[in-house]
Amino acid sequence: MSRESSLRAQMVEGIFASVMLGFTVNYFTPFGLLLGAGSFAIGLVNAVPQLCNALGHLVSAGLVRLMHSRVKVVSPTVLFQGATLFVMSVLFLMPVSVRVPVFVFLVGGHALFGAFGGPAWASLMSDTVDKREYGRFFARRGLVFGVVNFAANAIAGILLYVVPEKMYGFVGLLFLAGVCRVISGIYLGRMDDIPIAYSPEKHDFSYWQFIRRLRESNFVRFVLFVSLFNAGAFLAAPFFAVYMLNELHLSYAVYTAVTSATALTSLLTLPLWGHLADRHGNAVIIKATACLIPALPVLWLVSPNPVYLVALNLFGGYLWAGFNLAAGNYIFDAASPEVRTRCVGYFNFTNGMLVFGGALAGGFLAEHLPGLAGFSTLQTLFLVSGAVRLAVVLLLVRSFGEVRPVERIASRDFLSLVMGFAPLASLGSSIYEWIKIPWRRGRGGA
Repeated sequence: MSRESSLRAQMVEGIFASVMLGFTVNYFTPFGLLLGAGSFAIGLVNAVPQLCNALGHLVSAGLVRLMHSRVKVVSPTVLFQGATLFVMSVLFLMPVSVRVPVFVFLVGGHALFGAFGGPAWASLMSDTVDKREYGRFFARRGLVFGVVNFAANAIAGILLYVVPEKMYGFVGLLFLAGVCRVISGIYLGRMDDIPIAYSPEKHDFSYWQFIRRLRESNFVRFVLFVSLFNAGAFLAAPFFAVYMLNELHLSYAVYTAVTSATALTSLLTLPLWGHLADRHGNAVIIKATACLIPALPVLWLVSPNPVYLVALNLFGGYLWAGFNLAAGNYIFDAASPEVRTRCVGYFNFTNGMLVFGGALAGGFLAEHLPGLAGFSTLQTLFLVSGAVRLAVVLLLVRSFGEVRPVERIASRDFLSLVMGFAPLASLGSSIYEWIKIPWRRGRGGA
């Protein structure tokens, strides 16, 4: 199979995977609340998958060695991941007393199966895509899949809004998500299984050996920074949904509008981030966005107005889109092909373990943290999350640098660029491109 065929297969796979994510990512927490989960249980719903994700990534490279194939690891594990969603869809048939524990177990299993194949998939994609086009390719890919994810997220919210019995609405969402995940697993199995040369002296290094290189390794310092930053974010991340549904009493329709804003601005600004990544590198994007992101949870305290929250999530989605795209591309740039699967696994293990700790601590604080200065417990938790993120930036943001030749730009100038007119220009360009696409296809088919 040619690389072009592999890229077509992963595009189809990605579309169904995006639908699955749209039906699940923003709705696991509301489903947990409907099942009767308290604040600590909601923390577990978000923490346990991170632990499982970390453990799964740690053994992924070993699975690739055992199977002598990346495709044979990725495709079956995705099929098993889909199976966990089918079981979730029938949780309402179980006794009330066991629904929440079983749900926590299933979301953990869902993450574990996804993690088994994650590094192998990232490694395979990095060998399939032309490395000179990483920024543009993954930005375009993110744009297409973001549109699908946005539409799926909106459909899920509408479904939950119009179905009188919410449990049945969640049953339908989870079942359809499972179907989509199975289809994506089938298409992953059709990708070209590009062989990789195996060298024991390069491949067989332990996680401890990896971490011990903290002082001399730019990549390990990058891993530590991103992981601690995400841990600070996950102190509060699971509880924005709880805050909106339980404290602000927003309807599912308004909740969906707020959460969809993040996906909307993310997909519209990905072309901008991709262009900037290819031109100026990934490190400068990570650092610039990381300087601004700590303000986001604090800004949630300004107003409960849904219009304001939508605007805030539009801005937050823009920043997180740049941070996540650049962090993913940085791994591809920094790790050589022969060790990329293991490096991706070790990055995700470190990130997953620290995010697990952050989400678990957030669950504990959500039940025990006193409200400060007239704020509720959750609002105080948002302040703590912002402070932790800022502390990580101040301590570690200078610890790593760019790893490939790029057009240099001062951090202050780049920060001004990020906060200037570039996002508006990207938004207009994205809308224009979407207007042109149907016309191009129609003309090409004539």
